[in-house]
Amino acid sequence: MPLPTISYLTDVCFEVGAVRYVPEVLKKHGISRPLIVTDTGVIAVGILDGMTDVPRDAVFSGVEPNPTEENVERGLGLYREHGCNGVLAVGGGSPIDCAKAIALLATHAPPLEQYAYLRGGLERITGQKPPVIAVPTTAGTGSEAGRGALITFHGGRKLAILSPELIPEAAVCDPELTLGLPPLLTAATGMDAISH
Repeated sequence: MPLPTISYLTDVCFEVGAVRYVPEVLKKHGISRPLIVTDTGVIAVGILDGMTDVPRDAVFSGVEPNPTEENVERGLGLYREHGCNGVLAVGGGSPIDCAKAIALLATHAPPLEQYAYLRGGLERITGQKPPVIAVPTTAGTGSEAGRGALITFHGGRKLAILSPELIPEAAVCDPELTLGLPPLLTAATGMDAISH
């Protein structure tokens, strides 16, 4: 049976229960050893537990509500340690933005800040990077189909990294993942889950 897919800036698999297609989408994009990038709230409500057929050897759940350069560096270290060949972002805009930056640094030389749009980074970003698959659990940021990543750099400056090459290769959008999640995340983490 064909996947319920919308082809736009990226392929969007959209259906109630679509999370069951994540293993197939990973396989389609050649990802056998994903780095899962998420946050503690997603872990707390058990969303990853529902992805029983997804390899979970490398899970980075330390993404802050506004991802930092340190988050990216820690995620990249785990990506390399486990020999990953793609990134699976599960969560709101913060994990998805962090996943994009991790994928970028997996094949592009540091420092990350040189890829910020205000630093002329658009021309430095190539398509030579591992694929990113996004599974959004909130509605509103659009990062799963967007070309940007907003990162807080060392020193506290927040800059956007922008490139069509950062658009995730696919987004698996399951409306069931958004039902009740923001209140649960707020209760579990003390954060405003809707804000990012």
